[in-house]
Amino acid sequence: MSSSSALIEREPAVKTQAPDPSQFLLQMTTSYIPSAALWVAAELKVADLIGTGSKPVAELAKKTNTNEDALFRMLRLLAMTGIFTETEPRHFALTPPAEFLRSDHPQSMRDTVVWLADPFHFKIAAELLHSVRTGEPTVEHVTGKPAFEYFPTDAVEFDRFHRAMTNLSALAVNAALEAYDFSSRKTIVDVGGGHGFAICSILQKYPQMQGVLFDLKDIVPGGEKRIGELGMEKRCRTVHGDFFKAVPEGGDIYFMKHILHDWTDEQATTILRNCRRALEADAQTKRTGKVVLLEFVVPPGNQPHPSKVIDIEMLFFPGGRERMEQEWRDLFAGAGFRLTRIVPTKSPFSVIEAEIA
Repeated sequence: MSSSSALIEREPAVKTQAPDPSQFLLQMTTSYIPSAALWVAAELKVADLIGTGSKPVAELAKKTNTNEDALFRMLRLLAMTGIFTETEPRHFALTPPAEFLRSDHPQSMRDTVVWLADPFHFKIAAELLHSVRTGEPTVEHVTGKPAFEYFPTDAVEFDRFHRAMTNLSALAVNAALEAYDFSSRKTIVDVGGGHGFAICSILQKYPQMQGVLFDLKDIVPGGEKRIGELGMEKRCRTVHGDFFKAVPEGGDIYFMKHILHDWTDEQATTILRNCRRALEADAQTKRTGKVVLLEFVVPPGNQPHPSKVIDIEMLFFPGGRERMEQEWRDLFAGAGFRLTRIVPTKSPFSVIEAEIA
C-alpha cells in the first residue's frame, strides 16, 4: 500500500454540512425580495426580450425603458436563484425556469407569476397577522370586501386573476387528461368553469362528449369567446347562475377545477349538494354519475408541496382551504357522496372522483 493511498484512507469522508440556521432564517426573511424581482421581470417580459442566446443588459434596459444599473442588479439576483444566468459580465440568458416566463412558451407560467407575485399580493400579505388572529380572509380586512366582490371593482387585478386561472388550467388539465379517462361520460358540466379552458380541453380530447360551461353572468362571456374560437358552439353551451343556489341538470359528470378550495367546508358542502341534486334529477345519472375535482391533496407532516403555500393564499383571499385526503372524504360524506378514487398527476394537482353514496 502506498503512503498516498494510506493517507487517503485515513482521511474522513467529506460530510455535507447542514445550512447555518441563522443564514437560513435570513434567507427566508428576505425571500420576498426575489419574488418582487421575479414579478418585475415577468411584467417587463424580459424573458421574451432575451429569447434565445444571451443579451446585454444595456439592450434590455433600452427595450424596457428601465435604468440599466438597477435592471442589472435585479437580474443578477434572479440569476443567483437559478432564474436567468449571467453568461459574461452584464449579459444574461434564459435558464429552464426562465423559459417558462416566455409568453410564447406552450406551458408559459408568466400570467401566474404576474398574478401571484404582484404588488397587490404584497399589500394583502402584509396583513396576514389579522387572519392568523381572527381566521378571517385577509382581503376583507384590507379592502372591506370579500375577494369575489372586490375583484370586479379592480380591472387590473380582475384581469390578472383570470389570466392566471387560465394559465394554471393548462398546467392542471393537460396532466389530468393523461391520468384520468373521461371516455365513459356523455355530458360534462364544468361548474365554475371560468373562461372555458378546462372544458374545451376535455371536449377536444373526447369528441363524443357534450359540455355545459357554468359560471357567473359576468364570467360566461369569456368562455363563450373561447368556445366560439374553437368552433365548439354545437357541442358546448353556456349557462350562468350561482352554484350556491343550483347547478344545471343533465350532466353525468360534474367537474370542478380548483373550485372547492376557495370555500369553507360549509360552503363547499352546499355546492356539492347542488351537484347531487342535479345528478338525482335523472335515475340513470343518480346510479352512474360522478363528481370529479381537480384539486390539491395536502400531504401529511413536513412533506413539501405547493398546496401548503396556496393554502395561505386561500386565507389571503376567499377564505377557503387546501385539504388532506381525509378532509376530502369527510367533505364528500357530508354532501351524500363517497370518495372513490384519488388519481395523482404529473402536476401538483390530483383528480378526485366521487359518486352518490
